[in-house]
Amino acid sequence: MNITFQRARKSQAKARVANIGPSGSGKTLLGLFTGQKLGSRIAVIDTENGSASKYADRFDFDVLNLDDFDPRTYIAALQAAVQAGYEVIIIDSLTPA
Repeated sequence: MNITFQRARKSQAKARVANIGPSGSGKTLLGLFTGQKLGSRIAVIDTENGSASKYADRFDFDVLNLDDFDPRTYIAALQAAVQAGYEVIIIDSLTPA
């Protein structure tokens, strides 16, 4: 078996991060902390009855409160966020899909 390490090189790849934990463990807060380090325009797709907005006094972000959890709705919301030029998109959460 030939195992060879290579020099790491920075690329233009987008970060795709999943936070997993029980309710109340800080997933939304962690997502917003991480998001503010990755970009200045943050969109939150919120399926948790507006729970992300409780952090509106600590972070600058826009929110879309979803009440339709069809996977096609998530796709449409993501497309709208990309088209609007958001640098960071947080989906809170995928569980209802």
